[in-house]
Amino acid sequence: MIRKYLLFVFVLTSLMSFGQSQLKGTFEPFTKDIKWVMLYQIKDGRQHYIKNTKIENKSFYFEMPKELSSGMYRIVYRLQGEGFLDFLYNKEDVSFKFNPDYPEETVMYSKSRENKMYQEYLVSILGAQQYLDSLQIAYFKDPKPSTAATYQETYYELKDIQKEYQNKSKSMLAFNFIQATQRYNAKTVVEAPQEYLENIKINFFEHIDFQDPILVNSSFLVDRTIDYIFNLNYSQDKTVQQNLYKESIKNVLEIPKKTSLQKDLIQIIIEEFVKSEDPEMVRYMLDTYYKKLPKEQQSEGYISETLAKITVVVGAIAPDFKWGEDKQLSTLNTHKNYIVVFWSTGCSHCKKQLPEMYAFLKDYKDIQVVAVALEKEDTDFKKLIPNFSGWEHVLGKGKWKNDIARDYNVESTPTFILLNANKRIIALPDNYSELKENVKAL
Repeated sequence: MIRKYLLFVFVLTSLMSFGQSQLKGTFEPFTKDIKWVMLYQIKDGRQHYIKNTKIENKSFYFEMPKELSSGMYRIVYRLQGEGFLDFLYNKEDVSFKFNPDYPEETVMYSKSRENKMYQEYLVSILGAQQYLDSLQIAYFKDPKPSTAATYQETYYELKDIQKEYQNKSKSMLAFNFIQATQRYNAKTVVEAPQEYLENIKINFFEHIDFQDPILVNSSFLVDRTIDYIFNLNYSQDKTVQQNLYKESIKNVLEIPKKTSLQKDLIQIIIEEFVKSEDPEMVRYMLDTYYKKLPKEQQSEGYISETLAKITVVVGAIAPDFKWGEDKQLSTLNTHKNYIVVFWSTGCSHCKKQLPEMYAFLKDYKDIQVVAVALEKEDTDFKKLIPNFSGWEHVLGKGKWKNDIARDYNVESTPTFILLNANKRIIALPDNYSELKENVKAL
C-alpha cells in the first residue's frame, strides 16, 4: 500500500512539474559585490520585471513560470556597468556559466538547444565575417588580384555558413535572430573605403524585419538601431556629425514598425543623446519625433524630466532662480566662482560634509556658496544656517518637488554644482571629495 502511495506521489509530482522549465546560472569567477539576480522579459526593446533570487554557492536558480511566452529574457546582477546578460527562452531548461565582467564574450551554455544553436552560429559567422573584412582592408592598402579572388571565395563560404545555420534552425526561436544577424557584404571587393561604408549603411537593415514579433520582443532591434546611428556615423565637425545623426535617425524611424516600438526607439535614442550630453540633439528628437507621436502616447512629465537632464550639463548656463527679496543667481557678480549645493537638514551626509566644506572654503575667498536646503518646513533650517555665515541660503520648500530641485534634476543630497563668474557650469562633482579636487584645480 505504501509503495503504491509513493508511486502515486511520484507520478503526481512529475505531472505537476511537467512543462516547468528551469534557469540556472553560475558566475565564474564569482565576485562578492553580486548578491542577487533579477529576471526580466524583453518586450518592445524594454525590460519587464518578473522576479528575483539570491546567489548561493556562486550560482542562481529560477523556476520559469509556465505562463511565460517564448522570447528573449534578461538576467540583471549589477545596476551599473556590465551587469546583465540576454538569452533566448523557448520552454526549455537553460543552464550556463559566465564571467560577470564580460558576460557576452564568456557565456557557455550547458543546457538549451536554442542558445547553443545561436551561439554556435555567432562563433562561425563572426569568424568568417572578420576574415572577409580583413581581406577588404588588405585590398584597400594593396589592391592585388589574388586578394580580390580570395575575398570572393570567402564571400561564398560565408553565404554557405549562413544558409547552413538557417536550415539547421528552422522551426526554432533562434532562426529569427540568425536570419536577422547576417550582415550585408559586396560580392566582390570594393575599390574605395567610402563606397564600402556607404554600402553597409544603405543595406544595414536588409535582413531585419522590424515587424517580426520575435525581434520586436527582444533587445535585437534596439541594439541594431543604436549601432546604425552611433557607430556608423562619425565626424570631428559638430555640424556634420549632427547632420549624420539626423539622416540616420530619419532612415531608421521611416522603417514600418509597430507604433509601440516606434515610441520606444524614439525614447531610447533620446536617452543615448542625454547620456552623451548633447542637448541640441535631445531637443531635436523631442520636437521632430516625440511630440509628433499620437497625443495619448506623449507625456508632459517625460518631456520636462528629459529637458531637466540636459539643462544641468557641463558647459551650460545654470538654471536661474530667485530667493529672499531681491537675490537672483544670474545677477550675482561678487565672486569669480560659485558653488550651488543642494542639501537637507535631514541628510546625515550633509550634516557631516557641509561643516567640512565650510572650513575648507575659508581659504578660497573668490568662491561664493549658494546653499539650497530642500525641506518640508523651515524650523531646522533656521537653526542650522547660522553655522554657515557668509553663504547665500535658499529655503527650498517641498523637498524633491521644489521647483529649483526639479530644474536641477536633483535626485540626492548633497548635490554640488561648480560655476564660473558667468554662471556657466564648469564641473558636476559626484561627491564632496571630487568637489575639493575641482576647487583646487581652479
